[in-house]
Amino acid sequence: MSTYNFHGNITGPGNFGDNGTINIGQQDTAAQTLRLAAELAQWLRAEGAGQAQLDAARTLREELDQAGRERRTAEPGVVRRALETVTLGLGAGSTGLALAQEISRLLG
Repeated sequence: MSTYNFHGNITGPGNFGDNGTINIGQQDTAAQTLRLAAELAQWLRAEGAGQAQLDAARTLREELDQAGRERRTAEPGVVRRALETVTLGLGAGSTGLALAQEISRLLG
């Protein structure tokens, strides 16, 4: 097994990122996810969604907000059930479905 040591300038042309900082992927997915959840709830209200979908969207936002305040990951079961309820009856290609899918992707 070999160990490779590099003692050169890491800000050279072969480096990715800004000034030697390598950023891969989203850096603040919690804030983005919470923003998308709010957007989803707003979209559901505008589209006249049923009370079950509105309640699920509120539950999702509350869980994401509380998880952020407590500095923990959101409870997967709560998130999954809320997203399943929200997406019931949403048409393929709809804004609501796209928002729900993006929230699911960000949460892993």
